[in-house]
Amino acid sequence: MQSNKWLTRQDKDRYVKMAKDFSFVSRSSFKLIEIENKFNLISKSINVLELGSSPGGWSQVICKINKKAKIDAFDLLNMHYSNKNITFYKKDFMKFDFKILNKKYDLILSDMAPNTIGHKATDHLRIISLIEELILILDKIAHINSNFIFKIWKGSEEKKIINTLKNKFKNTTYYKPKSSRSESSEIYIVACGFIG
Repeated sequence: MQSNKWLTRQDKDRYVKMAKDFSFVSRSSFKLIEIENKFNLISKSINVLELGSSPGGWSQVICKINKKAKIDAFDLLNMHYSNKNITFYKKDFMKFDFKILNKKYDLILSDMAPNTIGHKATDHLRIISLIEELILILDKIAHINSNFIFKIWKGSEEKKIINTLKNKFKNTTYYKPKSSRSESSEIYIVACGFIG
């Protein structure tokens, strides 16, 4: 998207304005708030893993909703939000040895996305590749009955991902927050009750 078009869209975006009003570091905070209002997962979680955490909008929401939650946040970019309950790792989760943390998570969140090239099919496959890598390590990092929320761009491989998760979780569903831009192909998958 050309920079002047992006700036015009941001100026008109009510969620951008609301983020400033509520002192959230990003408009994406509202996506997680909507997800929590529907599924009530953050309030029940103690150990949270967040991937694609920069600039920190989701971590900020978690800290506001559940002051007992401990968050391990991963991103290749710096966080703009900090809190005593957040441990930030500026690392690629695919190259990280989670064994050294010696813990499993009640809630795993991913708002991560690869850099886009503007070709929807290719961008879709890129985000699918990230999600597949994450699914591969679920047995190592997820508690039994834990929950998993992640962003995906709709496309040819999403059904394969859903079918894989149906074998690992009790319930798997799609969710499109109102704060997600209508023209965006992004959607969130909410998988509840990890069975291993």
